[in-house]
Amino acid sequence: MRFKYIAIFILSISQIACSEKKVSDLEPFSNEWELVILDSIQVDYLGTVGGGDFRNGKGVFYHFKENKLIEFDSSGRILNETSYPKDGPEKVQYPTQLKYTEDGRLFAASFIGWLYELNIDLSLKQEIKLSFLSQANDGGGFIRNLEFWNDSLISYYPGRNGANPYGPHFIRDHFLLEKIDPKTGGSVPVIKIPSTSRYSSDKYYERPWLQFGISGNRLHLALSNEPLFHIYDLTDGEPYLNTVDFKPSKFLDNGEHQEKHQYISGRRMLDGRIRQFFVTDKGTVVFYEEGIEEDIFIQNELKLRKNFPKYKDFQNQVLKIIIQDSILSNEIIVPYNIGSILNIEKLDKPFYALRNDEFIGEEQDFITFYKLQLEKK
Repeated sequence: MRFKYIAIFILSISQIACSEKKVSDLEPFSNEWELVILDSIQVDYLGTVGGGDFRNGKGVFYHFKENKLIEFDSSGRILNETSYPKDGPEKVQYPTQLKYTEDGRLFAASFIGWLYELNIDLSLKQEIKLSFLSQANDGGGFIRNLEFWNDSLISYYPGRNGANPYGPHFIRDHFLLEKIDPKTGGSVPVIKIPSTSRYSSDKYYERPWLQFGISGNRLHLALSNEPLFHIYDLTDGEPYLNTVDFKPSKFLDNGEHQEKHQYISGRRMLDGRIRQFFVTDKGTVVFYEEGIEEDIFIQNELKLRKNFPKYKDFQNQVLKIIIQDSILSNEIIVPYNIGSILNIEKLDKPFYALRNDEFIGEEQDFITFYKLQLEKK
């Protein structure tokens, strides 16, 4: 009889273990979220927003026409605003990339490479000069390629050894980021593209935008027209760890090119693209557009600048959350009245995004930001 009870006990444990395994197997499919508009705030400023950040209860954005930064709090009250000269000892040129550190410092990068640290009142504290000039002359706004880690700036700052970021194999052949000492301007190159990216090959593809984020000691890097991000450990010589495919249901791609510097997206069709990329301690958030098929693109003359606003009629903008680098959320359709996101600090914390007044068709004497929340269903 004793053996009979032992057998029953073992069978029971086995069934529980199998049951637990089935629950675990279902976990990747239970990561369901929705995007909720909690409120909106108005910043009493008339102008455009050309880049920004938000952290610890305050935000900052760039106004291109006046070469100005405006800082505000979570009620919309303006805290500071500063216009910068474009020449002279106090010059600050096009600080579109903006990054608050956890301790409240503010760094900025222009879309053509200059790096700055700003004082608490937004005045210039210092220009950070490297031993070589950046060769980039585009990229900015809400693209996220400036971070702060262990007292160092990490930036997309191509140009070391004269590297040309517009060459067909720049991504394959060169380090992609610089780790910079903001006190001295000294820097070392970090991060190479892994073999899991098609850009590690000798084939030709559309030139992508690069974005990255850091949580703890992990750096996540994405190229705009691949539905992937790559993960590195910064504490051990930034070795590559793994690649995550976030598996969008639609993410169009015009594929391999036959020639160098060939451009198809935006001329015959529209590639899917990662618009923004946020890395938090609990998960990574990808904000992307699906792309537009060739027949629709041509029929509606979407190549013409006057028809760019029609893009929204033929593709969705989508948020997707990836937990523990493997558990994929549902695809969260983001309405087009919501524009660029300032920052996502944590998955369980409200965040702010620019209201798309052009889509709404309203002209206002102030700038509106939506207060949003990702909520698990």
